[in-house]
Amino acid sequence: MKIENEKVALKELNDELKKIMSVSEYQIGAYKFDTENRKLNFKTDSIKLTRKEAYLLCLFAANFNNFLDRRFILESIWKEDNYLNSRSMDVYICKLRKLLSKDKHINLINFHGKGYKMIKSV
Repeated sequence: MKIENEKVALKELNDELKKIMSVSEYQIGAYKFDTENRKLNFKTDSIKLTRKEAYLLCLFAANFNNFLDRRFILESIWKEDNYLNSRSMDVYICKLRKLLSKDKHINLINFHGKGYKMIKSV
């Protein structure tokens, strides 16, 4: 049943998100993200992400060092740009920041009211 739910969830994604979720693994600094199993790996630690966390992380990983507009993120993942979804997205981004905090060189930068950018600092 769980595998079937995953297939249904992937069918509901827009083409851009389907494409970036089809990449089997993303290297994000010292992390490796296994998209198929939605696992974020750091050395010997492994964390299972929720679907939305995984979609959001993939969106940032596929667009590393590129600015992502808030509206684009909301419409890609939440399908609608409204206040409640916007606040939900902010909470998910806060969660991602905590999950990625073991690598001090990976940063999710907020451009107030505009969008976000994932970068690697030195």
